[in-house]
Amino acid sequence: MSSPAWTAAAKWIWVPEFHDEVEKTPGKYCLFRKQFTLAAEQLFPNFVVHVSADSRYRLFVNGKSVAFGPCKSYPERWFYETVDISQHLVQGANVISARVLRYAYAFPGSSSIIRTGLPGFMLFGIDQASIISTDETWKCKEDTSTVLVPYSEWNYLLGPPFMANSERIYGDFIDQNWHASDLDESLWKPAVSQSLEVKMLPVLNPWKLAPRPIPALPETPKHFSAATKCTGSADLHTWKDFLLEDTAITVAANATSVVDVDASTLTTGFLSLRFRGGRGAKLRILCSEGYEKDLGVEKSPFPLPRGKSDRCDHISGRLYGTEDYFVVGSSSRINTFEPFWFRTFRYVQLQITSGEEELTLLGFDYRETHYPLEISTRIDVSNPEMESLWNISLNTLKNCMHETYEDCPFYEQNQFASDARLQMLFTYTLSSDDRLARKTLEEFHASRCADGLIVAQFPAGFKSFQIPQFSLYYILMVHDHMQYFGDKSLVKKYIGTIDGILNYFDSRLNGIGLVGQFDHENWAFVDWVDAWTTPRQIKKSCMPPAYWTVGIATVNSLLYATALLHAADIADFLGRCNTAIEYRQRAKDINDSANRNSFEDGIYTDGPGVRSTCQHTQVFAVLSGAISGVAATQLMERTLRDKDLPQCSYALKFYLFRALEKAGIYTSSFDAMMEPWRKMIGENLTTWAENDSNPRSDCHGWSASPIYEIVSGIFGLKPGAPGFQKVIIEPRMDLLDVAKARLYTRRGVVTVEWNTRKVLALLASSNMSVDIRINGSTVTRQLLADIRQECTP
Repeated sequence: MSSPAWTAAAKWIWVPEFHDEVEKTPGKYCLFRKQFTLAAEQLFPNFVVHVSADSRYRLFVNGKSVAFGPCKSYPERWFYETVDISQHLVQGANVISARVLRYAYAFPGSSSIIRTGLPGFMLFGIDQASIISTDETWKCKEDTSTVLVPYSEWNYLLGPPFMANSERIYGDFIDQNWHASDLDESLWKPAVSQSLEVKMLPVLNPWKLAPRPIPALPETPKHFSAATKCTGSADLHTWKDFLLEDTAITVAANATSVVDVDASTLTTGFLSLRFRGGRGAKLRILCSEGYEKDLGVEKSPFPLPRGKSDRCDHISGRLYGTEDYFVVGSSSRINTFEPFWFRTFRYVQLQITSGEEELTLLGFDYRETHYPLEISTRIDVSNPEMESLWNISLNTLKNCMHETYEDCPFYEQNQFASDARLQMLFTYTLSSDDRLARKTLEEFHASRCADGLIVAQFPAGFKSFQIPQFSLYYILMVHDHMQYFGDKSLVKKYIGTIDGILNYFDSRLNGIGLVGQFDHENWAFVDWVDAWTTPRQIKKSCMPPAYWTVGIATVNSLLYATALLHAADIADFLGRCNTAIEYRQRAKDINDSANRNSFEDGIYTDGPGVRSTCQHTQVFAVLSGAISGVAATQLMERTLRDKDLPQCSYALKFYLFRALEKAGIYTSSFDAMMEPWRKMIGENLTTWAENDSNPRSDCHGWSASPIYEIVSGIFGLKPGAPGFQKVIIEPRMDLLDVAKARLYTRRGVVTVEWNTRKVLALLASSNMSVDIRINGSTVTRQLLADIRQECTP
C-alpha cells in the first residue's frame, strides 16, 4: 500500500534535547501546542487535519479532546487519524495541542505498541488548515508531572508487566491550563524537525503513513453503580451519592479513606477523579477484575498462590491489580486524576491519604471505550442460563476488542493469532463489520519471518518467543473469512503466507513423517493444562510430555494436517486445483503416519511409543480426518468419558465442540460441555476467564465460544460455501424448548424460530436458498424476502 501524496510534505517534530533512555523508564510524556488566530471568514465548515505520533497521542482543540491515536500498527503501515476540527474552532485566538506518550525504543514498555528509533509528532492540515501543520513554530516541552512506574515497582504477584503504563503524577509539576490561548510560553521551546533523511542518500523515515482502517473508538461517559466497602468518615450511602450524583465528599486533614467502587460488570474505560485542595495528599487508584483470596503478603514473605472463587465476595476477598498514584500539589484549582491509557476494571479501589490540608472529592467516573461493533444477531430464548451465556460472552468479546483483538484487556492487550482466530469467528456470527478482522489478517501477514512463520503476537513492541503452532491458526483464520465473506482478492493476497507456514511445518517432518521438535528458541504451545505444568519452566508447561521425552507431540502433526485441509479449500476457492490436491495428499500422509505410529488400543497417544494421551490429540485426530465414522464417534465418547485425560482449556474446548459435532454427538454432550461456563456464572463473573488451571485473567476473548455454539451449534447457521453462497441451517431443537434468533449472514438476515411442538419457522430479509438439516436429512428451501416459512422435522 502506497502512502498518500501529502505525506511527503508532512513534517514530524519533537522536543529538543530529548533523551529516550533515562534510568530505564518505560517512556515519557511530552506536550505540544500551537496558538493561531482565525477571522470570522476563516471559520470554514471543514477544517481537516491528519495526525499521528510515535508512540501515542491525545489531540485537543481549545482544550477539547478530539482524537486519540495513532491506531496500533507497525512502521510499514503507520496509521494516522483524520479529524475535522471545525466545530471546536472560534473566532479569534485558538490553540491546538497534543499530549504524546513516547515509549522508549530500547526498553520493553507496553508490549502491543510498536515504537521506532525516532520519536515524533505529526499534524498535517488540509487546504485552509495548513496554517497549523507541525513545524518549528510549534512549542513543546517534556511533561515532568507524570512518570511511568518502573518495572522495579511492579507487583509480580500479578504476573509479567506487559503493559508498563501505571502512572505516578506529581501535582506541583502539572502544566496548569496548558491548552489556554493566554498561556505564558516562556518556558516552552520551539519544536525541532525529526527526520532520518539525508541529502543524496536513499534513506527514509521509519514511518510509512496509512489512513486508519477502523473507526475511532467511542468514549462513552459512565458512572459506577455502587460502593461495596469503605473505611473513613463517609459511609456507603454517602459514597453512592458521590458516585451517582457527584455529591462532594471531604476528607479531613491527616486522615485516610479507602473505598471499593463497583462498575457492575467488567469493562474498559478512561478513569477520571476530580478533586480540589488537599496539598500533600496521596491518592491511589487500584483497578481489579474482582475479589480474590488474600495472598497474605502482610503476614509472610512467602505469599500464597492466587485463588479466585466468588468475584463479588468483598467480605473475605481482597482486590489486587494495577495501581496509579497522584501526589497532590499546592494548586487551589480543580485537579483531575486521569491516566493516559484506558484501564480494565470491574472494581476500583480509591485510597486517599490526606496531609495537613483537607481534600474535597468532586466526582469519580469513567468513559467506557471499546471497538464500536454493530451487532446484527439477536437471540430470544426462554432459558435464563442460555441468556447469561450469551450476554457474558458478548461482554467478553467486547472488552477484548479495541484497536486490535486482544487476548485480555487487563494484563497484556496482545493480539495472538490463536486467540484472534476465535474472536474473529465469533465476530462474523454477530455482525457484517469485518474491518478489524481485515486489519488483523493484514498485520499477521506483515509479520512473516524468514522461516515462513508469522509472529505469534503482533503488533509487538519487542521481539518475543515464537509459537509455531499459532501460525497454523492463521490459515484457519483466512479460511473463516473466506467462508463468511468470500472476498477472493483478500484471500489471494495471503496464499503465499499460507504456503510459507505449511512449508515450515513440512521442514519439521522427521523420518516417520510426523512433526518433530521446533527450534529451541521457539515456544512450543498447545494449551494450558495442569497435568503438563512444570514448575518455574513455563516453556515446558504447555505441551504433552512426549514432546520432550521422544521429540514428537502427535497433536502438532494432526493440527498441521487440519490446517492443510483448510488450505486446500482456500486453494480450490482460488482455482489452484493442483495445489489443493497436493495439500490434501500431504494431510493424508500425515494422518497415515499418525495412525501407524501413535494409535494404540483405540486411542491416539501423545507420541510414538508412549502411553500418555490427552483430549487435544483426539480432537485433532477427528478434525484432521485421521479417524472418521463410527470409530470417530467411539473415540470422542471415550474422550469425554475418561476424566483422567488431560482436558482442553476453555479455548481448546471450541475445537472439542467441533470434533463432537463432526463425530455426531454434539447434542448429547452439550450440557456436560457447558459445565465450565456454568461454573463461572456461579462465581459471579461478568466475562469469561482465561482458563481453569491458572486463576489470572478474568476476561479472555478466546473463552467466548458460547457465541458460536448458540448461533452455529444450537440455531445451526453456517456458511456452506465461500461468502455464504450456500446457507446451512441445522437447528438442534432438543437443546431449547422455545427459541428465536435473528441471525446475520452475508446474504441477509435469517430469523430462525421454533416452539414446543418443534415446528421450525424461517424468515429471510432477502431471497435466498437454504439447506435445512434436521435429524440427518437435508431439505433445500427457497426463502422469499419477508415471507415466513414453516418446516417440521
